[in-house]
Amino acid sequence: MVSSSGNTRCSNEMEEFPMTQPQAYQKRIQRARQKRAQQAKQLRLQQQRERLQREQARAQRALRALEQALQELGLPETVAEEVQWRLQAQQKLLGKLFAMMFPPDVWVPQLP
Repeated sequence: MVSSSGNTRCSNEMEEFPMTQPQAYQKRIQRARQKRAQQAKQLRLQQQRERLQREQARAQRALRALEQALQELGLPETVAEEVQWRLQAQQKLLGKLFAMMFPPDVWVPQLP
């Protein structure tokens, strides 16, 4: 049984000491740590924003340089038309090769 009398000072049944309230200096230290952590977080966010802005500006410059290079080369406005023509030519050539390798008289009679 827990006793609150003074003669149980060295007893195993002694009351536990209440948790002490933080001292004023401990509060100041804690507030200072929190403030530094908040400032560090804001600094990291600011640095990330600046890095993102630099990367976006660099990408814009690269895009402008690419567009200028395409204009200087004199490539067609839409490269897709040129690519489409080449794809059709290759498809036609593959069709001819397939027809030579597998003539219709070889595989047509096998169809039901």
